[in-house]
Amino acid sequence: MDGALRHTLGLAARPRAPLLVERARDLLAAGPLDAATLIAHVCAQARTPALIAEHMAMALLGEWPEFSRGADGLWRHAAASGAGAAPDSGDNSLFVHPAGTSAPARDRDRLDRLSYVVVDVETTGGQAERGDRITEIAAVVVRGGEIVEVFEALVNPQRAIPPFITRLTNISWEMVRDQPTFAELCENVVRVMQGHVFVAHNAAFDWRFVCAEVARSSGATLEGRRLCTVRLARKLLPQLPRRSLDWVARHYGVDITARHRAAGDAVATAHVLQGLLRDAADHGVETWSQLDRFLSAPSATARRRRPRGRSGMPGPVDRDTTA
Repeated sequence: MDGALRHTLGLAARPRAPLLVERARDLLAAGPLDAATLIAHVCAQARTPALIAEHMAMALLGEWPEFSRGADGLWRHAAASGAGAAPDSGDNSLFVHPAGTSAPARDRDRLDRLSYVVVDVETTGGQAERGDRITEIAAVVVRGGEIVEVFEALVNPQRAIPPFITRLTNISWEMVRDQPTFAELCENVVRVMQGHVFVAHNAAFDWRFVCAEVARSSGATLEGRRLCTVRLARKLLPQLPRRSLDWVARHYGVDITARHRAAGDAVATAHVLQGLLRDAADHGVETWSQLDRFLSAPSATARRRRPRGRSGMPGPVDRDTTA
């Protein structure tokens, strides 16, 4: 990323954390966890006794100021709240975060006054930290209940696209080989996203890939509020058999014009978001802090995923993120 953008956005590289710390960030982005659950997922091992897990969590995360253990015994990430969202940036949310700084707390915003950027990425696979790359990205800006901007682009991932991915997305190497790389698109991607709440259906997945690509291209770290429409749908629509995009879109009468393509999924998710926010208001949830509490509250129908031998990364085993 060129010097002009670096100066404008106050970008600065932050040292990359060890893999286990990165895993903890991903897990805690969706909300607070007790030490035993956190360590079981981060270390991909059977559930550890609580006392031992506390010592392990402290040894792993204690030196990183972005992590904290609350009075309730739950571990949290400073850039995340129970809404799967990061604290406030002062400009609605998403911003490029210089190393060693943090955003001021300001959680009284009305949801209908915030602006949102709904993001969807198509990728070469499911693991950003193991070399999978973005092949297509879309970012849809929603303000005042209306879609005001749609950004979409095919991306040269600079690596092969597996055949099963091509069958799923209809994106082939021939389609992307002459397209710009993410580094060439990075400035525009950041421009579209900055200042808005980051929203995605299974937000941890899209957030992880976008952050990895931005860091690779510019050395910058994205921070800001994030909202996962899967998680919100789980709270608001417990009657649905699944909360995949297909099911939730059907519930709100939203047509998906191009499934498993970035723009088609992002535009559909933007319309789904508006339906979810209307339903949230019917539940008395009208501000960001109320949303945080609503999503953090225990639910009798909540289903907590506890995969064994995995890092807690999204995958096809999660019925709510697949068709």
